[in-house]
Amino acid sequence: MKVSMSTRTVSWIVAAITLLSLFLNSILLSRQPVSLDDFHVALSAINFTESGQLGPTMWNHPCLRNILVYGFLRLFGTGVLGVKGVSLLLGTLCTPLMALVARRIFRDERIALIAAMLWAVDPLVIDFSRQGINDIYLAFFPLLGIYLAYRFRESHNSAWLLGSGVSFGMGLASKWSALFPLTVTILLLFIAIRKGPGGMRDRIARYGHLFALLLVVPALIYLLTFAPWFGRGYGMAEWPALQRSMFLETSQHTGYKQKLWDDSDNRAWKWFIVPSVFVDPFMNLDPPWGDDQGITTPDQHVTVVLGVANPLVWLLTFPALFFLLRRALRDRDEGCRYLAGLFILSYLPLVVSPRPIWLNTALSVLPYAILAVAGLVWSLAGRFKRQQLAVAAYLILVLLVAAPLYLLAMGAGMKIPVMKDYLAQRYLQQFRQKMPEGGVMGMPGGSTAPPPQHSTR
Repeated sequence: MKVSMSTRTVSWIVAAITLLSLFLNSILLSRQPVSLDDFHVALSAINFTESGQLGPTMWNHPCLRNILVYGFLRLFGTGVLGVKGVSLLLGTLCTPLMALVARRIFRDERIALIAAMLWAVDPLVIDFSRQGINDIYLAFFPLLGIYLAYRFRESHNSAWLLGSGVSFGMGLASKWSALFPLTVTILLLFIAIRKGPGGMRDRIARYGHLFALLLVVPALIYLLTFAPWFGRGYGMAEWPALQRSMFLETSQHTGYKQKLWDDSDNRAWKWFIVPSVFVDPFMNLDPPWGDDQGITTPDQHVTVVLGVANPLVWLLTFPALFFLLRRALRDRDEGCRYLAGLFILSYLPLVVSPRPIWLNTALSVLPYAILAVAGLVWSLAGRFKRQQLAVAAYLILVLLVAAPLYLLAMGAGMKIPVMKDYLAQRYLQQFRQKMPEGGVMGMPGGSTAPPPQHSTR
């Protein structure tokens, strides 16, 4: 029997899950070593915003990250909040957004709460909410655009649709993958207009209104984020050439540096079939190099950040997709059709891509996978006499698996005796080449400079 939950109760639970998300994303963040990617994110923000120069990291992607991070650097200084504050904020805000979107897709508060909890404790989400790099943006801005589009459907207030267009525009200005959920959302609203009341003339006016706010506005937002680049003296005649160069680099990108371990988790088709990992090993930039004797060893000055896909969630994605498609066809459920479209259209381009696609890009698909899994979990739990107890048992198992994965996501693996040797042997071969057994010292005073690295994203 379904027992209704009051709006106030649901709001309090979502708020508690959001606080949990903030805690997991921020705890000991100032003590997590700074990676070269974090350093380059700050440098890229300053280069672009102050002089319109692209790089040094991810020059081939759009430029919103540089503008947002530069704003945080000005507000909070060049510390942790300045460099990582945007990711921390957006990754945390995705948690209530997951609940808000799930409630509108499934029209069930319990599925909304399950989705929010699964998002809050996902190791990959936590990993990139604690980094300066902008992959968590791929989840936040499309989710916000989807929520605002639903608010427009509920109220017919154009301000919500304008907000949706701005949100999708900011998603496009982060990475082009936002184009896929934008396309599915336009199709959803287009069909709603076609089936709605009014004559042909009214529908044509509404179509024009829809396309102006969900096509023209995002394109303008995207263009405006290149203002610092135009400020260097470039004009619209050069802009298409820049976009072409960015596209060629993005479509052919295979990493800036060969990885010296078995990099098998670089194909999107594997993500929801076998447990997958995003690996980010780096020499620490912030502590002094070497101990009192000038000896540097991997466990002291190397960090390995692992974003590990929680198998109890990720491996349910394809069964959840089957459940969505079945319900969409059998019950002609609009929400299930929409969510299936979001997942399929966002995921297939990554699957068919001939270039390596690393697990960080899964954040452009993961919200829709988790939403589908939440719906499946609640449906399967309905087969038990005590449905809520069955869901609670599942969530407890997810938390038990997520606990050790959380330590890896925050870069603490080299401090765990059980994991230290495995990580060193598995992922630190390139550092061992620079660091013979017993320690290395290559600079005066017994210190060692970190080897040059580049983002592999």
